[in-house]
Amino acid sequence: MTELPDFAALVSAVAAEDFDAEPLPGWAGVATLFGAPTASPSATDADAGTGLGADLGACLGADGWAVAGVPFDATASSRPGAAEGPRAIRQASLVFSSYLTSLGQWPMLDTRTGQTFRYRAPRVADAGDLHVFPTDTVRTFQAVAAESRRLSRAAPRLVFLNGDHSCTFPTFAGFRSGRLDRGAGRVGFITVDHHFDFGNWSALHGPLYHGSNSRRISEIPDMRPEDMAFVGVGDVTKYDQYRGLIDAGFHVVPGSRIARDGAAAALRPLVDDLGSRCDTVYVSLDIDVLDSAAATGTGHVTMGGIGTGDLLDVYEALRALPVGALDVAEVAPRYDPSGSTAQIAARLLFEFLFRAECAPSGLAPWSRAPSDDPLERR
Repeated sequence: MTELPDFAALVSAVAAEDFDAEPLPGWAGVATLFGAPTASPSATDADAGTGLGADLGACLGADGWAVAGVPFDATASSRPGAAEGPRAIRQASLVFSSYLTSLGQWPMLDTRTGQTFRYRAPRVADAGDLHVFPTDTVRTFQAVAAESRRLSRAAPRLVFLNGDHSCTFPTFAGFRSGRLDRGAGRVGFITVDHHFDFGNWSALHGPLYHGSNSRRISEIPDMRPEDMAFVGVGDVTKYDQYRGLIDAGFHVVPGSRIARDGAAAALRPLVDDLGSRCDTVYVSLDIDVLDSAAATGTGHVTMGGIGTGDLLDVYEALRALPVGALDVAEVAPRYDPSGSTAQIAARLLFEFLFRAECAPSGLAPWSRAPSDDPLERR
């Protein structure tokens, strides 16, 4: 019979503090984004006077990120459930923070692209969820815009974990106002989405719904078409609307062009243009830009969306811009029992926030020499 260890002796041999620096497994810990410390969303104004909120900018440094969720999906028109997305993304993100804690900061190679980089954890604080009123869209948008503005005034950069894509209208409006309060000039907007979301009116929801957020943003005073971009679009749309967007000067980068030319080449004119004009850029992701075979956990089943590798490449290309805010919308975990859709969203944020010193490796597989095989040369 196996002898039991002396647990009393084992416990007395250590102190609780001995475990403080040890990593937790990916399913454990407080479900903030990447296990970040919390900050009260009601005490983040630079004028608050006391506490973390009074000095959030200093706590996060020059390039830290404040996180807020908007668990609202009252304008869903096919499959509700995106209000559950912010919590699911936070929970999924713990896997990656655990991975980083365990791995440490080593030179890394991305074997898919040939890039070298390091994982370096920026300062991140999770401000929890902003106020939503499930049966009152207008009051929700008032609250979200006001609280987003307060966060934008206080924090260097922002991540919004949004519900349905209608939430991007108030989070962008609040972010933009906060940046203008701080003296910024032009604020750009990029939406990475299978759809344009440029509708004007819904018979179910009126003018504020998941399919109108880009139009409502374009109507904000002093927003210019040339400062807005649609990336990854691939669904059917009204011909006159498409022509109108092009003629007005909006940037459009279809998903098919990304698949054909690669994200870097497809996005280069957009990145060059917005990078030369805008002081800061807000990037919004509707997870349904991915084909539903890759991301089932969303309210809108997408056929012909881009692949996950292409999406990673899109965000790698967008690193060249002065990105001041990111959001992720339309993650609806109830339709994905595997949890992979929330994991994709968390991984995308992790790679964008935590990768540093990205550069080509110069290794042979990504600069392949001509083959001696005559059939291949043909």
